[in-house]
Amino acid sequence: MLRHFILSLTLLFAISPFKSFAETYPIPLSLAQIDVLATLIWENEGAGKKEHLTVWNRNEDFPSMGIGHFIWYPTVKKGPYIEQFPALLDYITSNAVPVPKWLINAKTAPWKTREEFYREFNNEKLTQLRQLMQDTAALQAQFIIQRLEKGIPAILANSTKPQRVKINQSLDALKATPEGIFVLLDYINFKGEGTSDKEKYQGQGWGLKQVLLAMPEKTDNVLRSFALSADEMLTRRVKNAPRDELIWLKGWRVRIHHYPSLNITTSNIQ
Repeated sequence: MLRHFILSLTLLFAISPFKSFAETYPIPLSLAQIDVLATLIWENEGAGKKEHLTVWNRNEDFPSMGIGHFIWYPTVKKGPYIEQFPALLDYITSNAVPVPKWLINAKTAPWKTREEFYREFNNEKLTQLRQLMQDTAALQAQFIIQRLEKGIPAILANSTKPQRVKINQSLDALKATPEGIFVLLDYINFKGEGTSDKEKYQGQGWGLKQVLLAMPEKTDNVLRSFALSADEMLTRRVKNAPRDELIWLKGWRVRIHHYPSLNITTSNIQ
């Protein structure tokens, strides 16, 4: 099955319109292949634990939900980071998955503070939400795939001609292996496209665009080069941040420096 996975990805990206930034490009994976991605993303974001499907990190103004820790703001006024959970919920319901009525009617996250969130952690709403997130892991992976499908053209459209040349060069190196494809999916979910002005400090972003641009032109280990580039961008973010974000950097580094040791084998789908 893994052999078919790698072959399908190789054929796909051989014809995939990375070079065109006016279109989306499809990633037609089988359900088994999507399960691989869902498992890896869940492990990266929440150690694969059910209780980590609903979290509210310290020093953050919002909870995060699902295998991808999708942001859900507790207020109508949104913060600087892109909110993804409402769109995920729409995607889940569009696939005819029944969800609790309270969740359908919730316009914002119903917990206004981190303290309130954890007081109610084992109550009905959060228990139901964790179960929904566990049951729809594959759909959440598909949602992230769709983000990448739209994200790469958006990144290219947001770039100058020389930048597009460099970005495509980095993409060509990454798309050659399933591990490189996973890195693209994981990082765009982790830190976004890098095209939003709201997701910049002192005019400098830390998203996928910035990481691809900072990669070296030649490398004998593309996953390690991506990880080092991501480390550089995230370190720059912390230095430019208007508040202290150093407490997060260690965890971010653990995540990205795991990329070079990725090995997608048949054990991932058994």
